[in-house]
Amino acid sequence: MKFEVDNQTRRDLEIFGTVKGGMSVVSLFDFTVCIGGRRKLYNFLSEPLTDVHKITERKNSIAFFQQHLPSGLDVDKNSLDFTEYYLRHSSLSSKPISKLRAFEKKIMSKIYPSNEYYMVETGVSATVELLKAIHKFSLLLDEKAREYDCPQYLLDHNKTVKGLLSQPAYSRMIKTKRLKAYDITDFDYVFRYTNRDDVLFFLELVYEYDAFLAIAKAAGKYKLSYPEVVPETENCLEIEDLFHPFVDGAIANNIQFDNTSNLLFISGPNMAGKSTFLKALGVSVYLAHAGFPVPASKMKLSVLSGLSTTINISDNLASGYSHFYAEVMRIKEVAQKLKTNKNMLVLFDELFRGTNVKDAYDGTLAIVSAFAQIRTSFFVISTHIVEVARELEVEKNIQFCYFDIQEKDGHPVYTYKLRKGVSEVRLGMYIIRKEGLIELIKDL
Repeated sequence: MKFEVDNQTRRDLEIFGTVKGGMSVVSLFDFTVCIGGRRKLYNFLSEPLTDVHKITERKNSIAFFQQHLPSGLDVDKNSLDFTEYYLRHSSLSSKPISKLRAFEKKIMSKIYPSNEYYMVETGVSATVELLKAIHKFSLLLDEKAREYDCPQYLLDHNKTVKGLLSQPAYSRMIKTKRLKAYDITDFDYVFRYTNRDDVLFFLELVYEYDAFLAIAKAAGKYKLSYPEVVPETENCLEIEDLFHPFVDGAIANNIQFDNTSNLLFISGPNMAGKSTFLKALGVSVYLAHAGFPVPASKMKLSVLSGLSTTINISDNLASGYSHFYAEVMRIKEVAQKLKTNKNMLVLFDELFRGTNVKDAYDGTLAIVSAFAQIRTSFFVISTHIVEVARELEVEKNIQFCYFDIQEKDGHPVYTYKLRKGVSEVRLGMYIIRKEGLIELIKDL
């Protein structure tokens, strides 16, 4: 089953794109050294998983790289990229040639330089070096597997690698110290004709390991942890010390959902931390389903079928939608997704900010009450309209929280800590007065 996530959600969480020149989630992890590794990293984040086994094997493989294989494969980036170019962009030979013919071709290439011969010679040399690096790494992985509990995914791949490299053709390549003219043509025939699929497998393996090591480096740099992912039947979402990785010195918060408490209603004024918290939660759930480490000290979640956010929605001028109508259509989209995805995480930041206070109150109350009846999914909804909370207290599965704001010398101090209860703080007029708007307008 495919993980349900749309472009609006990816934009809200800045998975690939950035807002106003900021960072993206993929850029946090991009410590890759080759083009193929970067492509693999993007693929991982493009397609979050819903299979517990696949999520766990990827997560454990990345963690093993971080703990026991911090140097990864010793491969040259330029040689690796050239190997791919050589394999995919040069014509194939249909039969091997004699040693004499190979020597003649080399001599002719000296007299009449040829781009084709240069590509073959350089490509073969780069591919042989790549195989040597893979062989060396396979021995290291064997050594680490004898000392530590190595993930089965890595063991299976290493078994395949050793099986292939034990073949006579590869054994000779690994032992070769200096390539002769006949070696060039002979190995070229193996790489691009008889054993082409083997070499493509080696390339993909190197790309995957490059991506694993890049993610592992990010985990260490940003103090990310590896989540515990359990089957959907457990229906849980628990996070300790959740933070947003884009925020320097971010304040951490906790969150806990289960069958009896699956909707979180967050109140509080602007700039208190609501939007950042929603993004941090969305990013963590997204990363966990990709098999990545997450920005928290501890996380346990049951596999979800999808993730939907509404944080930075805007007017749709092309369709003639107002902001309010765009919000309504977004809620309709989410409701339709919930018909076929029974266990999603849904995040709404400031429901109905595009309409008048009365409609916003009535709409928020109606929508939140309706979502509260769905017990198999998790919901987090933030709002300025704290009066709605009193009407929602009858729903036993709703948690009420707010971001604490303290007063110091007559000024608000933002703590960015999530507290139980409903916020009674209103800062609109304080900010208006602080910026001197009334006086400015009067002076006009």
